[in-house]
Amino acid sequence: MDIEDRIRDAVREDRPEPSLQFHGRVMSSLPDRTVAARRPAWASADFARFVGLAAVVALAVAVVGLPLLQSKPGIVTPGESPSSTVVETRSATAAPIGHFTPTGAMAMKGGGLATLLADGRVLVLGGSATPELYDPGTGKFRPTGSMSTSRGSETATRLLDGRVLIAGGQDGTDPLASAELYDPATGTFSPTGSMATGRQGQTATLLTDGRVLIAGGYHSGMGAVVPADAWASEVGITRPSSSTDAVRLGNLASAELYDPRTGTFSPTGSMAQGRNWATATLLADGRVLVVGGLVDGTLTLSSAEVYDPATGSFSLTGSMPDARFLSSATLLADGRVLVSGGLLMNGGSRTDVSVALLYEPQTGHFVQTGALAQPRDTATATRLEDGRVLVAGGFTWPSDVPASPKGPVSLSVSSVEIFDPNTGKFSDAGSMTIARATHSATLLLDGRVLIAGGIDMTATTADELGSAELYQP
Repeated sequence: MDIEDRIRDAVREDRPEPSLQFHGRVMSSLPDRTVAARRPAWASADFARFVGLAAVVALAVAVVGLPLLQSKPGIVTPGESPSSTVVETRSATAAPIGHFTPTGAMAMKGGGLATLLADGRVLVLGGSATPELYDPGTGKFRPTGSMSTSRGSETATRLLDGRVLIAGGQDGTDPLASAELYDPATGTFSPTGSMATGRQGQTATLLTDGRVLIAGGYHSGMGAVVPADAWASEVGITRPSSSTDAVRLGNLASAELYDPRTGTFSPTGSMAQGRNWATATLLADGRVLVVGGLVDGTLTLSSAEVYDPATGSFSLTGSMPDARFLSSATLLADGRVLVSGGLLMNGGSRTDVSVALLYEPQTGHFVQTGALAQPRDTATATRLEDGRVLVAGGFTWPSDVPASPKGPVSLSVSSVEIFDPNTGKFSDAGSMTIARATHSATLLLDGRVLIAGGIDMTATTADELGSAELYQP
C-alpha cells in the first residue's frame, strides 16, 4: 500500500493511487496579447515570461503537476512501499472513454498547485491570491486561510499527518528559503523552518519515512545580468556573486530534507547536475528518480539521477534518448515510470516532444514507448484507478502559427489522451471543455479527476482561467 493510501486510512482498499505531479503556475505577458497571464519565474520575475507564451516561456506545475506533482512542475509522486507487491490492476477489457463536465469555479484566476487532503478536499494555491478548498461533495470552491508570503514556483507536499508543506518559490524579486505548513483542521498556515538556500522551480518528494526531499531549483537575485545573449539579457538571468552551493548560473545541485517531527531542514547529498523544473518520482523501493530539467534557461537536460534515502546520496542512472523539461513523470502500477511530453530547447528553438519513455528501475534504463498524438508540454498526467494514465492539455508549438515580434507562439490545447501500460500506446480520450495549460489535475477519492485553472493561450490572447471541470472515467 502506498503512502497516499496510508494517509487516507485505506479509504478504498487496494486502489492504486496516481502519480501526482505538481506543475508550477506558468505566467506570461506579451505586448500584442489582449490579456496578460501570470507564470512562474525561473531566475527572476521577468524570467516568468519565458514559458508558454507566444515568445517567452516561463516555467511551470505545476506539474507536477505537477499532480503533482507529484504529479507538473513540481512534483510529489506517491510510490509503493518496499514491502508491497506491485500488481497491474487493469482488466483485459478496455475501459470506455470518460467525459468532462464543468464544476464550481475558483475566485482566483490561473490557479496553481493542487493538493489532495486526507478528507478528500483539494487545496489550491494561487500565488498572491487567497488559497481555496474544493469540496467534491458540493462541487464548490471556497476560500481558506492565507499564506504568510506570496509565492510563485513553490512546492506543496502533503505530509503523513495530513498537513501540507509549502516551500520556497519566489515573491517577484528573489527566491525564498522560507516554508510554511497548512493545517486542514484549522484552515490556517503557520511558519516552519527555512531551507538553507532560497529556491524556485525545485522538486519536493514525500519519502516513505515521512521526510520531504527538496532537490535542485534555481537561485538568482545576486550579481549582474549574465551577458549570454539577447534573450538572457531580456529575461534577466543573474549570476550569483558568491555561493557555497553547486551552482552554474544559479542552477542548484544541492538538496535538503525536511523533517516534520522537528520542523527543520537539513542538508543531504547533492546531485551531479544542477537543474530546475525537473521531475521527481518516488519509486516503489523508496528511492527518488529525478529526470531532465533545465540549465541556464537555454540548455535542456537528458540526464537522470536517483536519490537513495538510506545513504543520503544521488547517483546517475540511465539518460533519456532526448532532452526535455516541463514533462510529466508518472509512477505506474508495475513500478515503471512514464515520462510523457515536455519541451526541448536548443538555443532559440523550441520543440515539444511527442515520444514517451518508460524508466525501468530494475535496469536503470529508459526505453521508448508509444507517442502522443499531440506533442505538448506542461500537461498533467494522472494515473487512474484502473492503472491507465490521463494526459490532459498543455502547450504546443505549432509550426503553422506566425511568430510574434518576440519569437514563436505557443498555444494551449484541450485534447486529452490516455496511456495504456498494457499496450504501451496512447489513445484519444476526447477533449476538456476548454483549452488549458499549466493547470492542475487531482485524482479524487471517488476516482474522478479534478482539472482546475490554467491558461488558455491563443495566438493573440492569454487568459488565466478560474474555471474547473471533472473527468469521469
